[in-house]
Amino acid sequence: MQPARRLASIAVVAVLAVSGLSACRAEPDVAAYIGGKTITESQVEKVYDQAKDELTASRAQIQQQNQAAPSGEPAPPVQMPFKQKDVLNALLTVDVLERAAAAHNVQPAAEPTVEAVAQGSSFSPGWEYTKLYAKTFQLRAALLPKVTPSPLSDEDLRPVYDRLLATGAGDSTPYEQFKSQLSDANKTALQQSLGLRDELLKIVADENVKLNPRYGDQQLVLLSANAGNAEVPLVELSFAGADASKAPFVSDVSS
Repeated sequence: MQPARRLASIAVVAVLAVSGLSACRAEPDVAAYIGGKTITESQVEKVYDQAKDELTASRAQIQQQNQAAPSGEPAPPVQMPFKQKDVLNALLTVDVLERAAAAHNVQPAAEPTVEAVAQGSSFSPGWEYTKLYAKTFQLRAALLPKVTPSPLSDEDLRPVYDRLLATGAGDSTPYEQFKSQLSDANKTALQQSLGLRDELLKIVADENVKLNPRYGDQQLVLLSANAGNAEVPLVELSFAGADASKAPFVSDVSS
């Protein structure tokens, strides 16, 4: 299937997901700084441990109900559906999007609800992480109609084409053909997401976001496409800023 048609046919979805971090100021208990606000590692662990403790207790209850005989071996750790870096991702993402929402004087959208997010994932609606994760989508939904769409330049569109090809989402259709066959709906989705990216980049730079490197190299994905069982990031930004080599926001606090 041609990449343009592939992009037109697969569900283009917003994913406020992140992978990793890096940090400033020599305080190892700090997960991130954003403006004058500090996100501590204890905050991250509290959100993570809430889900971990509930899953552990639930497993123990099921084992007891099934009258499973103790083996004498310690039970393996529960399989967590998210990691500590994802918690920090959600905390940072909500903070940055709330700053953008305040600038536009908008409130989070009513959808998707926490319950809907929980139903579409392996999360519990009672977890703080689920609430944070749902809020990222609610804030994005409120902001997209308010931002100025960015022109769809080759500089922005070419990476979309390359990523779709690299992940097997399309064949080797020439770029110009891919560009000409994009549907109006996908053009709008890309332009709005690029516009939001540009606004968020300014916030990240202005608030001088600092990230603890022990959480990895974190990216904020604003738009992705489903390609088989994988999500292909189409529009993303780094919490290190637009050009970390020229604006080195990051320094190590892990020692």
